[in-house]
Amino acid sequence: MTGTADTGHSGVIAPPLAHESALPPPPPDATPSRSPSTLRLLHLAALGYLAVGVVCGAAFLVGDQDIRDATTTVTIALMIPAALIAWRVHRFDAAFIWAVGAVAILYGAAIVIADSWNSSLAPIAESSLDLIANGIIIGLIVAVVRRRRGEFSRGDLLDGGIIAVAAWMFSWVLFVEPYVDGGTNSTIRLLVDSLYLPMNMPMVALCCLLLFTSTRPGPSMWMLVVGILANVVGDVFWALDQTRGVGAWAVTVAGLLYVAAYAFNGAALVHPSATEMIGRSGAIRRSEIRGRIVTTAAALLGSVMVVGLLAPVSTVDKIVRFVSLLALLVLVGARLVIATHAASSAQARLREMAMTDPLTSLPNKIALIDEADHELDRAWKTDRHPSVYLFDIDRFKNINDSLGHSAGDEVLRVIADRLVFTARSMGATVARPSGDEFVVFDPTPTGSAQALAHAEVFHSVFAQPISTGSGTLFVAASAGVASVPDGAPVSGEKLYRWADIAMYRAKSAGRNCLALYDESMQERVSKRLRIETELHGALDRREFRVFHQPIVDLEHGRVSGFEALIRWQRSDGTLVSPAEFIAVAEETGMISSIGSWVMLEAMSQLKRLTDDRVVDEDATMSVNVSPIQLADPAFTDTVEEAITRSRLEPHRLWIEVTESMMIDSPDVARTTLRRLRRLGVRIALDDFGTGYSSLSLLSQFPLQRIKIDRVFIDGIADSPNDRALVRTIVGMGQSLGLDIVAEGVETVEQLRLLREIGCAKAQGFLISHPVPADAVRSTVDALQGLIEQPGFAQILGSPRP
Repeated sequence: MTGTADTGHSGVIAPPLAHESALPPPPPDATPSRSPSTLRLLHLAALGYLAVGVVCGAAFLVGDQDIRDATTTVTIALMIPAALIAWRVHRFDAAFIWAVGAVAILYGAAIVIADSWNSSLAPIAESSLDLIANGIIIGLIVAVVRRRRGEFSRGDLLDGGIIAVAAWMFSWVLFVEPYVDGGTNSTIRLLVDSLYLPMNMPMVALCCLLLFTSTRPGPSMWMLVVGILANVVGDVFWALDQTRGVGAWAVTVAGLLYVAAYAFNGAALVHPSATEMIGRSGAIRRSEIRGRIVTTAAALLGSVMVVGLLAPVSTVDKIVRFVSLLALLVLVGARLVIATHAASSAQARLREMAMTDPLTSLPNKIALIDEADHELDRAWKTDRHPSVYLFDIDRFKNINDSLGHSAGDEVLRVIADRLVFTARSMGATVARPSGDEFVVFDPTPTGSAQALAHAEVFHSVFAQPISTGSGTLFVAASAGVASVPDGAPVSGEKLYRWADIAMYRAKSAGRNCLALYDESMQERVSKRLRIETELHGALDRREFRVFHQPIVDLEHGRVSGFEALIRWQRSDGTLVSPAEFIAVAEETGMISSIGSWVMLEAMSQLKRLTDDRVVDEDATMSVNVSPIQLADPAFTDTVEEAITRSRLEPHRLWIEVTESMMIDSPDVARTTLRRLRRLGVRIALDDFGTGYSSLSLLSQFPLQRIKIDRVFIDGIADSPNDRALVRTIVGMGQSLGLDIVAEGVETVEQLRLLREIGCAKAQGFLISHPVPADAVRSTVDALQGLIEQPGFAQILGSPRP
């Protein structure tokens, strides 16, 4: 309707869905590249439209009918430049201009007809033009919603239908039925006017869909929604006057709301954020679901309350109410069916996702254990011994690090396909619990021997070459095998846990092999768990001790230094060997804090021994470090802090490293060791001669000492080959200017031969066992006394008590 004294009109304008041939729309919450000056002009233009709306509203309020018609016409006409800005600046589709133009022409024609055409057909023509314009506007809003959300679902359509029918019932009872019951208009006009107000209700539903999307609405979207709601409320005031005769004030309020609707819609089109109308909003937010539920429930409640509170006044009224209620019940029932089906489908998908590995589409651990439990319930009283084979790819991280995760994923998919192919012929089930692990549940074995044979078949899958986009790869896997024992029911979870324990046993045995679970493995795991549990807090409880093993200078006959060795003394007084807890500390990450404490404690004790004149001022302290410590970026700072706090010269600290540290991560080791050398700390290579790269390490890394492994010292007296190797190592070290220390000296003959060969220093049980800090003074005094006696090499042969 047009906004004259006896009519109303709609003021909602929205852009259509962009054609595929149009320029691609910007993403949500983004705008085309525009200069700051352009953005400022667009902001000013939006404010200008709102200012024009204020001025026109004031003129409408105080002016006569001609001024009211003029202000309405001005706000309609201003939609054309707004549409042009949206087309040229915001890159809206050109079809939008035609739609806006058509709406403006229709509304303008309706105003002309209402003011100048005195025919009895004028009201019908006016109302028809308004209906057509409203239909175009609804189509444009639908296009915006579809562009923002994608295609409408059946739920969207049913929700819209429920709101539309509920709005129709509300409008019928309050406005349409009284208007029709007046009987003063023709049938055609009654039909046209009766359809007008209900057409606004879909706009309310569309507003909800616009607001409740994943992208939070910006200023343009809010101004568009305000314009829509202003129009809807204006039509309600117009309807109140037409049907209830509440007075001219209702028409005035309706006219003001129509002017506001045009102003807000114009501002929405020129504002810089207008591009969000043609951008997709992404996934549905939870707030949209809540908003739809609230809107639909409010529409149902409002319509039912109106129908229930206001009694029907005629037979036609009863029929319309009955048919409307029936349609509403059908729509609500269909919506409940769809919602229930969607909920059950979603639950099924979630259940499937929860039970399936997304990369390989294999069952996951939960699904496998569930199947295993059912099979074990049937098999435990039979002669079958269902088994679980757990495979873990060895060093799979190297593939991801060197070739990328896509290559690693491709390897996992190939292995999964091969395992599934093998499992089909054996009646087994393959699953992927996580990462680089695969597990097979085999219900067929009749004993451990057959289970191992079947596991070997699956294990052979990993030995086959794998062709990938990065080339041909070869992988290996460690496997744990666990079978149901005789005469005892076992859960799938426990069988899996046994296989996991056996798999780690296979890894510790050298990888690329199988291990069959037995009870002793469980005992070792339990012991390790106890150690890990007790290890937490042991440092705070001050349960660690630093023991010292003297290193003797064979040339000058004196104690030249010590090697610091950690011991763990539990609260009950028992000592735990490093062999039992160091590996646990490394795996749990506690080694860094423990190692830092050992370094500071060892250096501080050396400082006290020097100050007390127990040892010379050039005596040194050797501290072993873990690969975890060496790879820690803060390790150099830790060493520097220990030097500072102990007030000891840096060159009196020897850092002992093993060959494996430098082979596994050579770049990291080289960088860290060079930083330590710059501090003045000296580096010793421990267990020299046991690896394959010992000689090359001497030239690649900043080493100042090599410690000959006890393996060679043990055979130096009896094996000419070992003696020759030790002689070669000593000669090579002397030519390179390296300090040489022999480890594990236990006999007088070994010590005599080392002195003849020219080895500079030695340590071992012959000289001294590792002793606690409070026993170092007496140990050094005893050694010095023996060294000063003639023939001290023979005297040192006496075992220490």
